[in-house]
Amino acid sequence: MTPAELELLEEIEPDKRVEFHGGGREIGAEFLARQLIRVMGERPRKLSLFNVVVVGKLDLEAADVGFPVEFEGCDFDDVPNVEQAALAGLYLVDCRLPGLSASQARFRDGLALHGCVVRGCVQLNGAHVAGQLDMEDCVIDGPPDGALKADGLRVEQDFYCSRKFQVTGLTHMIGAHIGGQFICDGATFRNPGEDRTLELSGLVVQEHVFWRNGFSVQGDVNLNGADIAGRLVCHRARFTNPGRTALSAIGMTVRQEVEFSETCVVRGELNLVGCKFGGWLKFTGGKFINPCGVAINLTRSVTSLNLVLRRGTAVRGELRLAGARINGLLGAQGAHFENEGGVAINATGLRVRNDLSLSVRDRKRFRARGQVVLSGAHVGGNLDCTGGRFEIDEGDALVAHGINVAGDAKLCGSFFARGKVDLAGASVEGKLDFTGARLEHNGDAVRCDRVRVKHAVKFDKVRATGCVRMCDARVGSEITFLKAVLQGKPSLKLKGTQVVGSLRLGFAERPSGSVDLRLVRAGSFGDSERDWAHKSRLDGFVYGALREDSMELDKRLTWLRDRHAYVPQVYLQLASTYANAGQHDEATDVLMAKEDARRRSLDGIFGRLHRMVWWVLNPTVGYGYRPLRIVWWLGVLTAAGGVIFHFLRQNPDNFARARPGLEAYWFDPWLYTIDLLLPIMSLNHSELWVPLHGARWASLAFTVLGWVLAVCLVTGVGRLFKRDER
Repeated sequence: MTPAELELLEEIEPDKRVEFHGGGREIGAEFLARQLIRVMGERPRKLSLFNVVVVGKLDLEAADVGFPVEFEGCDFDDVPNVEQAALAGLYLVDCRLPGLSASQARFRDGLALHGCVVRGCVQLNGAHVAGQLDMEDCVIDGPPDGALKADGLRVEQDFYCSRKFQVTGLTHMIGAHIGGQFICDGATFRNPGEDRTLELSGLVVQEHVFWRNGFSVQGDVNLNGADIAGRLVCHRARFTNPGRTALSAIGMTVRQEVEFSETCVVRGELNLVGCKFGGWLKFTGGKFINPCGVAINLTRSVTSLNLVLRRGTAVRGELRLAGARINGLLGAQGAHFENEGGVAINATGLRVRNDLSLSVRDRKRFRARGQVVLSGAHVGGNLDCTGGRFEIDEGDALVAHGINVAGDAKLCGSFFARGKVDLAGASVEGKLDFTGARLEHNGDAVRCDRVRVKHAVKFDKVRATGCVRMCDARVGSEITFLKAVLQGKPSLKLKGTQVVGSLRLGFAERPSGSVDLRLVRAGSFGDSERDWAHKSRLDGFVYGALREDSMELDKRLTWLRDRHAYVPQVYLQLASTYANAGQHDEATDVLMAKEDARRRSLDGIFGRLHRMVWWVLNPTVGYGYRPLRIVWWLGVLTAAGGVIFHFLRQNPDNFARARPGLEAYWFDPWLYTIDLLLPIMSLNHSELWVPLHGARWASLAFTVLGWVLAVCLVTGVGRLFKRDER
């Protein structure tokens, strides 16, 4: 034995704490092994070795070391072997080792490699540590295929891999079980030239996992199937595997909250497919970068409380939430998403029990450069995009086909979309609000075909450079466009939409393109003169009443005459509305305007004949709608004829007596005129006088006028020209 070994041997006494300071001297591994496997009754209470060099291979395989052993500041020139051994406790502090073999070892107390430098592999496969596993400040530089091998490792209490802990090579901990916390604050894992770095699939942690304060992984982290009973916290952590999966946790279960926040950076895909989270899922303040790929994948995941990606969160790549379920709210106020030319957020089939908020928070706007897809999603509260900014170079900025919203859908305030907003087939239990929104797209700026909204739809103060399209929609309250500016061509399409309440236009300026209200049904309608552009369509538009602030009748009829093709139903609907309101004169004016428009629409010889008749029927009996006008014409013609025939009788040569004995003063010019103007009835006054010279032509003219008035009167009474089917 060497002097150091003799000195150590002398100090070892039963049930005594032994502290041996070697001063850098050598101790043989075989000698040391014999001292560590002493039988009961000869064992010290604890053996602590300081600053010694262990020469040779310390082989304790399957041995039983019944007392704790501590090495501090020691060097090992060969790999210690404690495989299948049973140790009270093994504590390596600030030691230097070429490796450690401890597979299937049992540590009745704890295991520590605190501050150690290991130039090789640490093998803990199947090991069982009844206390803590302390690897703080440990540096392991092992082979790429396994620097730390701990498959099936079981630690009953906490596992510390924190501060300056560093592993170069693959860390393999499949199926490991940690009964306390897994703390890796400040730890670094890397495996240069290899895809996998941290293999933790099937990991079970009974308390929390803390990856914080500079925690860094270069390469793939595999947490597939992991089960964490507490929290998973990644604050100021970095996961780096550009263009590939940085962290895969498919099917992972975390029973409390998960945080990737406070400047956490993930370069590569964060794959959380099918995960279950028992508390909040927080990404606030994190940066997730995987350009042209999936940055965060939460497909079919379940979050028991809230999912938040609030201000400071930046996602470059796709956030995928397809089929995910969130039992609280989804809040992304102030977050930035970017995946230019692709999908920024894919939430197809997402189910959110409370609100889904893509809006403003603390003056920080939600921004998405790339397509946001909410098709088939179900939102149990409000869909709040107030102040959000959605941009894409070409195509649809926001797609929400068939989305179901139990509250309000708010795309208002300073909401901005560069690209189409497509809500086709959406169902909104509250209101759909675009008030103050700015919409930019060359085609349809908004597409809301077949939407179902139980309350109001508001486009007040909207500025749209494309068409606002809402065909075949069903709205339970009202649709309003007050002070809106529509610059698309066409500007507005509401074909087939039904509104239980009112439809109000009231644009701030005349739309640049046409307004299509074909087959629309509304309880009431309000408009103004500037609401109508050229070639607008009103075919089949049905409304119950006109609002008091609507366009005046004469201006409406002028617009219909000059800027709308003749459609009988348009006039009949307008006339019916006035008639139902008790405004029968206005209704009659509309029907007369209808006949004017009908005759203008006729072409060819038949059309010219109708227009010739028009010049007679309109001023005389109003196409039969105002037959009492004939009385006015009779009065005017009677007065005119009385004056004419009064002057004509001054010349005796103009009239001859039909019977002898008639006196000239018996001639009554007004009675004579009336007798001429009544072709069917006769007052027998005109038969007493024979008109000659000029009186003959005047009498003929008044007789013809009388017949014309009679024909017009018969036409009016018979309604020959009032045929609605025309």
